[in-house]
Amino acid sequence: MYTVELRPTRSGWADLQAAAARARHATEQMRREGEQVRFLRSIFVPEEDACFFLYEGASAQSVRAAAIRAKLGVLRVDAALQLDLNEGEETS
Repeated sequence: MYTVELRPTRSGWADLQAAAARARHATEQMRREGEQVRFLRSIFVPEEDACFFLYEGASAQSVRAAAIRAKLGVLRVDAALQLDLNEGEETS
C-alpha cells in the first residue's frame, strides 16, 4: 500500500473529486494492461492543506506511474501500512 502526496493545483483543492476520478480511471486502464495497481481513496487534511491518495500496487514505481498517468501533481510516494485489519482479514 502506498500514499501519494499531491501538490495543490492553482484552483486549490476544489477539483479533488475530478482528480480522484482520473486516478481511478488510470488504474483501471493499467490493470487492463496487466499492471497490478489500484486506487483506493483520497484523504484531505485541511489543517495541513494536504491531500493524499491511497493506492495498492506492486511497487512505488507502478503507483507513481499511475499518478502521473492521471495527471496528478505528485510531491512524493511513500509506502504505507494498514494497521486496523478486521478480524479474519489478511494483508496482501
